[in-house]
Amino acid sequence: MTTQTLHRLPTEPMCCTMSSSSKRSHEEGAVVGNGQPEYQRVMEDLRRRIADGRLAVGDPIPSTAKLGSQYDVSSTVVRRAVTELTAEGILYGQAGKGVFVRARPTPVAAQPSTAELAATVERLEARLDAMAARLEELERERKT
Repeated sequence: MTTQTLHRLPTEPMCCTMSSSSKRSHEEGAVVGNGQPEYQRVMEDLRRRIADGRLAVGDPIPSTAKLGSQYDVSSTVVRRAVTELTAEGILYGQAGKGVFVRARPTPVAAQPSTAELAATVERLEARLDAMAARLEELERERKT
């Protein structure tokens, strides 16, 4: 027999809809100043809050209306972010109860900066130059 872990239920209604009277100028594909779509900004912040423990496994996430207000985005943007995080297995929904944290996100390896990449290229070019010089030297020795 298996036991199920009971998670605390939200104390307020948790839904993924926002009233139609809500007027937002941001659309799902709208881009923020850094060239990133709005829904990705919401996703990344929610992912960060889950990763650092501010939202624990089993916790409900705020309602769509609250998230929309917090990030100043439309309900469409919030729903897209929640859908993406659900597809990743980080969130899950329970009909009539809300959306909850299923798992902590897997850390993503940091991408090297442009300066780090440039330094790597310089090191590789120096090594190639040294190898080319050595090859020329070996070819000269072989001919003599």
